[in-house]
Amino acid sequence: MKILAIESSCDESAAAVLAYTEDTGAVILAENVSSQIEKHRPFGGVVPELAAREHITNLPHVVGETLQQSGLVVEDLDLIAVTAGPGLKGCLLVGLNFAKGLSFRSGVPLLPVNHLEGHLLAGFLAPEAERPHYPVLSLLVSGGHSELVYSSRPGDYQPVCRTRDDAAGEAFDKIATLLGLPYPGGPELSRAAADGDGSRFHFVIGMKDVADAFSFSGLKTSVMQACATAQRQGDDERLVVDMAASAERAIIDALLLKTEGFLLRQLETNTSMMPASLQITGGVAANRLLREEFSTLAREFSVRFSPAPLKWCTDNAAMIAYAALARVLETGGEVLSEKFQELTPRVDVRSRWRVENAWEMEVI
Repeated sequence: MKILAIESSCDESAAAVLAYTEDTGAVILAENVSSQIEKHRPFGGVVPELAAREHITNLPHVVGETLQQSGLVVEDLDLIAVTAGPGLKGCLLVGLNFAKGLSFRSGVPLLPVNHLEGHLLAGFLAPEAERPHYPVLSLLVSGGHSELVYSSRPGDYQPVCRTRDDAAGEAFDKIATLLGLPYPGGPELSRAAADGDGSRFHFVIGMKDVADAFSFSGLKTSVMQACATAQRQGDDERLVVDMAASAERAIIDALLLKTEGFLLRQLETNTSMMPASLQITGGVAANRLLREEFSTLAREFSVRFSPAPLKWCTDNAAMIAYAALARVLETGGEVLSEKFQELTPRVDVRSRWRVENAWEMEVI
């Protein structure tokens, strides 16, 4: 089976071609990502209208180059998978309509994919010895999403903890802006934190006693107040790196607290939901300290640690291709059926689309 996947949920235009056989398993034949960081840097964040226009320009080149590198043409494909949500509506529309056009022209079936499901399955792109084993407990942390999801198989996604306000990646970015660090803020804050003292400032964990909720909205205010206090006390050349390290520590501690809490509850009351693997995925999962801390946590509970490979933590099309493949295999090819494909011309984007409903389609 050969799948072309297209991803355009935010500011990366991405495409990938995946080939699958029972003998070889899933193999990524080619993939490309066109980043828009330089376009958005002057604004300090992603401008949705600008991002959508860039996708219009970039996607034909990215898809064409990816197909060429794979040695295939559209008519060789068995399926075209495309991110239909969640994400920025204008960006999603560009990708979905591009994929619809390819499908209509070639007659290749089309499958809309939930972006979050792609992240949850990114770990399965790793070498076999490093892949998660079901059931999997996944911490999905990115600029727009922070949730802890339990999964017994592809298609079964049970959120057990999700943010009530800001996502962890959003907190990284906002605090980086407060500290005067350049865009994109999250990686810059982590780089600064590497030279800082994370014990200098102590920030309270939001909703500490609420088992099923993260909260990061108050952290930015706490950092702002701590910065103001430190500055009033005089010049401090280490303020930025120590503040960055302390903020990073606070975010990771919050993620650890809720994950450890879930694992403890399963050991004590519901061993049937004890995971075999612990996965971290999403853009923030590339953070070195987060990976180290969750590796330690997994060892403490004797579960397999299966982080998403670094190259597939941030938005990419390979994970979308794998999510499509997993659904084809799990449903016995239902999405390739004539009955299912009759609906795909009416598929619409969903800027908000919860992962527990990943296999539901929005049609117009």
